Amino acid sequence: MAKGFGVKPEKQLGYILQLMPEVKAYAVRSNYNDFHEKTGEEFIGVTSMLKEAQVWKKKEQAKQSIEKYSDFLLEKVEAGSQVRVDIKQLKRSSDGKLIDELVESLFIVIDNS
Repeated sequence: MAKGFGVKPEKQLGYILQLMPEVKAYAVRSNYNDFHEKTGEEFIGVTSMLKEAQVWKKKEQAKQSIEKYSDFLLEKVEAGSQVRVDIKQLKRSSDGKLIDELVESLFIVIDNS
C-alpha cells in the first residue's frame, strides 16, 4: 500500500525572535556554556544567520525570552522612537532550506510626553 504521493510537507521547528527586522538579526542560540562558566552571566547575542538562531518550542517561550534582551532593546529605543521585535515560525522546507514566517510583531515605544 502506498504511503503518499507528491512533495514532503514543511517541517515546523519552532519559534525564533528577530530582534532587528530591518537587518534580519536574530536572537542567537544560547548554548555557549563556556561563557556562562567564565562570567556567571547568561550569553545574550545576535546573529544574522538563520541557522544560528535560538529556537523555542512554543510562541509564549519566545515572547517571554524578549526580557533577556531588554537592555539591548532599550538602547535601540533611546536612539529612536520605537523598536519592533518579530516572533517568527521557523520551518524546514522539503528541500532542506530554512524558512521563517512572521507570526507576531511587538513594538517597544518610549513616550516622551
